[in-house]
Amino acid sequence: MAAHGMIMVINRAVSEAENLKELIEFMDAPTVRTATPGEWRERVGECRLDAVFVGADLSEGEVRAVVGDVAELDPNIPIVMLHEGEESV
Repeated sequence: MAAHGMIMVINRAVSEAENLKELIEFMDAPTVRTATPGEWRERVGECRLDAVFVGADLSEGEVRAVVGDVAELDPNIPIVMLHEGEESV
C-alpha cells in the first residue's frame, strides 16, 4: 500500500458525510474521503487507511459488512461509530 494514509467517512447521506469530512479536515487531516457503504473500498484504492467513520444512517447489515471488511484489511484500524445527532455541529 502507499505510504500516505487517509480517513474514510462512510455514510449514505452525502451532505452529512461532507460536513463530517470538513470537520476532520479542519483538524489538519491531510486526506479525507467520503463514500457510501458499497463504494468505500474502491475509494480507498492504494492508500493506507488510518481511520473509518461509520455514519448513523447505515443499516445494521451495512455496519457489520463495513466493520468486517475493515478488520480484514487491518484489525488495528480505528473505527468511529456515529449515532443519530452526533454527526452535525
